[in-house]
Amino acid sequence: MSAYNRSRLISAINKFNKQEYFECHEILEDIWFDVHDNTKDLYRGLLHFATALYHLNKKNIRGTLLQLEKAIERLKDYNNFVNGIDVPKVIKQILSLKKRLNKKVFPKKYPKINIT
Repeated sequence: MSAYNRSRLISAINKFNKQEYFECHEILEDIWFDVHDNTKDLYRGLLHFATALYHLNKKNIRGTLLQLEKAIERLKDYNNFVNGIDVPKVIKQILSLKKRLNKKVFPKKYPKINIT
């Protein structure tokens, strides 16, 4: 991963953790367009996760669940850390959120993503 993309990924994760999901989405989309290797789905999956939480903030549960499904689909083949992100942990967060929302239980705390 180039230093430039690394700094953009860190910026996107910081936006995600500050619940600035639209801005996070924009950065991840730029990275996704620029990357041409096997990490492309990582950025797309994280982008869907951010979009899901954006929809959740707007009380659009259907849109949230749809985006969570897309995120899982993109991330499911990563079984370890990728570019400093514990992808299995992210998937676990997505599945937990999806399960709660299907039971009409809204999160008190939103997920955060760690990057090393």
